Amino acid sequence: MATLALLLPLVSALPPLAGAPPGRVLVAVDSQLFAWAFRLRGVRPAPVDPLILAIDAESLALADLLSPEERAASPLLRAMGPWPWPRALQAELAAWVLERGAAQVVFNIVHSQPSRFGPADDRAFVARLSPWRDRLVLAVAFARSVQDGVESRRLLGPSAAAWPAGRLPRLGLTTLLQSPQGLSEAIPGRAWWQENLAGFASPWPRPLPYALTTTPLPEAPLLIDYPGPAGTIARVSAWRIEQQPAALWRGRTVILGATAPELGDQQETPFGPQSGTDIEAAALASVLSGSGRWPLGTAGSIVLLSLWGLLSWVLLRRGGQSRQTLALASALAAGALLLSAVAWGLARRQLPVSALLLAPLLAGATRAGGQGLREQRERAFLHQLLARRISPSLLQDILRQPGPIWTQVGGSRCRCVVLFTDLVGFTELSARLEPAPLFALLNRYFEAIAAAVIEQQGLVDKFIGDALMAEFGVPRSRGDAIEALAAATAAVAMQRRLAVLNGNLEQQGLPTLRQGIGLHVGEVIAGNLGSSQRLEFTVVGATVNLACRLEALTRRFPEHPVLISAELRALLPPDWPVLDLGEQRLKGWPEPVAVFALGDPGADGAPNGAAGMGQGAGP
Repeated sequence: MATLALLLPLVSALPPLAGAPPGRVLVAVDSQLFAWAFRLRGVRPAPVDPLILAIDAESLALADLLSPEERAASPLLRAMGPWPWPRALQAELAAWVLERGAAQVVFNIVHSQPSRFGPADDRAFVARLSPWRDRLVLAVAFARSVQDGVESRRLLGPSAAAWPAGRLPRLGLTTLLQSPQGLSEAIPGRAWWQENLAGFASPWPRPLPYALTTTPLPEAPLLIDYPGPAGTIARVSAWRIEQQPAALWRGRTVILGATAPELGDQQETPFGPQSGTDIEAAALASVLSGSGRWPLGTAGSIVLLSLWGLLSWVLLRRGGQSRQTLALASALAAGALLLSAVAWGLARRQLPVSALLLAPLLAGATRAGGQGLREQRERAFLHQLLARRISPSLLQDILRQPGPIWTQVGGSRCRCVVLFTDLVGFTELSARLEPAPLFALLNRYFEAIAAAVIEQQGLVDKFIGDALMAEFGVPRSRGDAIEALAAATAAVAMQRRLAVLNGNLEQQGLPTLRQGIGLHVGEVIAGNLGSSQRLEFTVVGATVNLACRLEALTRRFPEHPVLISAELRALLPPDWPVLDLGEQRLKGWPEPVAVFALGDPGADGAPNGAAGMGQGAGP
């Protein structure tokens, strides 16, 4: 499932599948993310080109702005008024800047119908601008409509017949591609151009921002690099044209068009509504300055998404726990954002960021969900396995970090202290007592000594008849020294608890008990052992065998009920009371073993530093 979740957004983002529903969603998300990227980047310095000659609200309302005398002083101002303006006036504005050195003038005004001011106005427009036809671009609009299920397409622009034969200026298509959110987003490339203009007489008009160049039209759309909100690109109000120095126009590309909101040509951009002229100026600047951004394309997308999918798959599989998987998925998502930001800001490439983001997040969430369910089952099993054998605080510590612990529970080598205790003379005792009193006595005994183990964060491994086996350091170790001290403390506590129990037994007229305890520290193999129907967590190894034999050795030293190995003695505090019993041969052990008797550091008057070594009376 995680692999499928990883592949779904990556495959859906491939350009051939971008038109399918999942692909459309990713495209919409990408558009919104990059719109936010523009806002996050903020306003950048305006490009040198183009310069907008704006038919703005002031130019349309000069009657309210200037006195009749002020307007009378200028033929241009006299001609200005409410829209539409005579084409002769538009031509004069273009001629004004061209005469003062403008490199070219781009009209963002579509002249698709004869002038409302009559044929003379059209002729005046052509006559005035004919000398500069090579430095002009006239606007053409692409219109698509559907009626009764039949689609029709039209190109709306100036009539070639109005110009001298072969003297029609270059034409520029004003169409821009929209994002799913309705933002003006990109300049059409050759693929769109050929698909939508097929059937029209050639030569087809190039997209307006490319009309100034003769280079081949790029295949892919060019994403507009908006410098900021309306007004960021330099503009001159049409009615102020005569107030500007000639140097302002020299060598500049000037785009002439309407910016007044009341004319209705307002479109959405990442920085809010802007006039079509502002947007065409931003598109033109993206081409002239090379700041526009390119989509990755089919081949690039296949390579990038394949490599990203492989990287995500490899890294997510390294997450052994749900938390690790989610952390890796988050890191991959952050990496996707960083990679996309670098490509967007430095390489001028727009990556399929939503697919790069969603792939590891979906796959990580799916994988982590499965891991979480497994971890819950493991925690429940661990709780059932250990709840009555270790202290609640240690159990909670284990359950909070199930991953490494489960590895140990599954079988691993580790170091721990093994404690064995057994009742001395239990066979004779069992022959003297009836089963019910015998079991009651054993339960009282085990209740007392098991509590001593649990209090010291040890693990009650198992009860074997009248014997108890416990470990300190599994399934989680606090270090050899701490575990050795805990085991020794538990052994002394067992002796003290047995003394209290024996006092109660004497008062009740019951036989008293004597126990032997053996402790050794070393390497064991810890894990679940048993059949599929019954598993128990335990430890095995030579350390277990030696601890068991030390317990058996207490029969030879009845005055010393707690015997420990030299390895354990070395880990105890130097002032802990012990008695060196020398090297002893143990049954079934190949070589002599140094043995020490463990005393009670809380007892007074312990002979030879081995206090409290004779607690507990025989039956």
